[in-house]
Amino acid sequence: MLELDQRQIRLRARPTDKTDAIRQVGQVLVESGNIQPGYVESMLGREAVANTYLGNGIAIPHGMPQDRELINRTGIAVLQAPDGIAWNPGETVRLVVGIAAKSDEHIDLLRRLTRVLGDQEQVERLTRTTDPRDIIEALTGERPAPAATAPALPDYAHFFDIVIHNATGLHARPATMFVDLAKQFQTAIRVRHGDRVADGKRLIELLQLGVERGATVRVSAEGPDAEAALESLKAAIAAGLGDEEEAPAPATVAVSHSWKPQRPATTISGISAAPGLAIGVTRRYETQPIVVEDRPGDPLEEGERLQRAISAAQAELDELYEEVKTRFGSSKAAIFRAHSEFLNDAGLIQQTVARIFERHSAAWAWQQAINERVS
Repeated sequence: MLELDQRQIRLRARPTDKTDAIRQVGQVLVESGNIQPGYVESMLGREAVANTYLGNGIAIPHGMPQDRELINRTGIAVLQAPDGIAWNPGETVRLVVGIAAKSDEHIDLLRRLTRVLGDQEQVERLTRTTDPRDIIEALTGERPAPAATAPALPDYAHFFDIVIHNATGLHARPATMFVDLAKQFQTAIRVRHGDRVADGKRLIELLQLGVERGATVRVSAEGPDAEAALESLKAAIAAGLGDEEEAPAPATVAVSHSWKPQRPATTISGISAAPGLAIGVTRRYETQPIVVEDRPGDPLEEGERLQRAISAAQAELDELYEEVKTRFGSSKAAIFRAHSEFLNDAGLIQQTVARIFERHSAAWAWQQAINERVS
């Protein structure tokens, strides 16, 4: 039986037409590593010469036999389109089962699909379900267990253990320096803190480890320049990853003055920033949540909006970095390099784009992707 997991299922898709539906289900096969991108065109070519509509709202697009060399490994993907897609005259599809088969491994799937076809109630349920496990069970005969937290990745063979001495742990500035240094090497790098492991070249993952001062981390590497990478990273961590020593707080200076509060009961105690007496209006800072309404538009236009926003933010951060670096030094300015890394995080961008093509606005999709990482 072919393997099918939740990553190979797209629920509530809204393809514009049959071609778009085939491209979307083909892209899922590409992302799953089953096929090379060129096989998607083969799937479209097959549809031009043969109708892949099975009946009862189900279609099974697949590629031309001569293009099997574009299949990395046999697999399937499912695109659920509750609103329906006009496949051919008189045919409406709500479940698109994309197939990439190197041999006859998909025959059992086709047999099961024919049984599903005969059960109108089950087909209706599968086209409306919000639980991908329902589709997996119908197509494979086995219901997967609820998704569990993935086990931490193992360490690479070459590694070192080291204590983080930065005053506030592995926060944005030192983490950014670590990532920048790691990216200079070809080798793959992982950082372990307890039972959690992060890709050493991805800032968001590194920050999510929550490494505090005094914690021990393990840095491991695998690749052609692993030893050189570990040597450089170990030296950089020992040197503080660019963090400057915090200046000791100035001693409190007793200042004699004759002022006394008129209403001691309403006095607010604060933290002195400098000796002396200052009189002025106090202002209270309160954070307000940013509410982004989802106003979907054309996915291609939303994609362009996302790119323009990222480019504008990148330009502004570059400007801020240079300005702060000139006035206060590169250590203080490094926080803006960290923000730039967020903009370049592949996982963050991919998740945002995926939501855009699920018919959400760019702004809403970006906020959702950010919130998932913050929570």
